[in-house]
Amino acid sequence: MARGSSQASGAATSAQDISNTAASNAAGLYGTLAPELQAEAAHPAGFDPTTLARMDTEAEQSAGGSQAGAVGQGALQTARTRNAGGADAAIAKSARSASEALSKGVLSTQIKNAQMKESQRRSALGGLEGLYGTNFGGSVNALGEVAQNVNANTNAENASWDWAKFILDPAMQAASNSKYF
Repeated sequence: MARGSSQASGAATSAQDISNTAASNAAGLYGTLAPELQAEAAHPAGFDPTTLARMDTEAEQSAGGSQAGAVGQGALQTARTRNAGGADAAIAKSARSASEALSKGVLSTQIKNAQMKESQRRSALGGLEGLYGTNFGGSVNALGEVAQNVNANTNAENASWDWAKFILDPAMQAASNSKYF
């Protein structure tokens, strides 16, 4: 009669090897990716400085074009009506509108940058969570297989003694019913 199960023992050894390999791979990946993701979570880059400057310049050019157009139209109206003071209110209103548009444009750029940084931060934190779950999950799952295989081996060992139950159980029962014991 064989003791235990060579398949269960082999499977337990294989699962332990898989767990060790997964843990080793996880440590290697974690050592490389974790610092990068942690830095990204702590200090997200947002837009690069060149892009930020370009966005601000576009807002300034738009506001400047609007202001220049208003001044040009005011000068044209002054020339047509020969009333030098008639366009001042319209030009002043246009200047205020252009300043407001510039302010909103620059603020919009800063808000988009902040939103991008928050998105990058959340993405990095999600990456860290996924990295932990993926790397260590495989190792833990493989270790769970070891326990099942050890249990299967134990059950196989116990089953290898079943022949003795059929012989010894009747003898033990007979002995317990005996008046000599």
